[in-house]
Amino acid sequence: MMRLDVDVLTKMIWPLFVGFICLNFLDVYTTTLAMNFGSLFHEENPIAAAMFDKQFQGYLLALAFKYLPVIPLFYIVFVGDGQGKHPLGIRVVKFTALIALTGSDILLLYVVGVHNIMSLLVNWT
Repeated sequence: MMRLDVDVLTKMIWPLFVGFICLNFLDVYTTTLAMNFGSLFHEENPIAAAMFDKQFQGYLLALAFKYLPVIPLFYIVFVGDGQGKHPLGIRVVKFTALIALTGSDILLLYVVGVHNIMSLLVNWT
């Protein structure tokens, strides 16, 4: 684990973090567009569906839950060990973030690309 270069890990995490944020925004945007279809819209996520049933307050709560993971991920992307006190801890955290962001981006890419956009295209045609 100590062979991992923190700068290389950070350079790998940064685009994954930006992709995570962009895909979250695109997910919210496409879901909001789909919600405008009214009766044609059906949320597949049972937790989000329960929140959307609560109208505007539920929508705000869903947004808060959607963007809450950005806060610790932002910290992880920019955390450093300038004094060299925690070299192993920084590497473990950055490596874990690399794995988590890779999986999250793949999942969000599927959700947005396949599920949301395809649903919108089917409903618009």
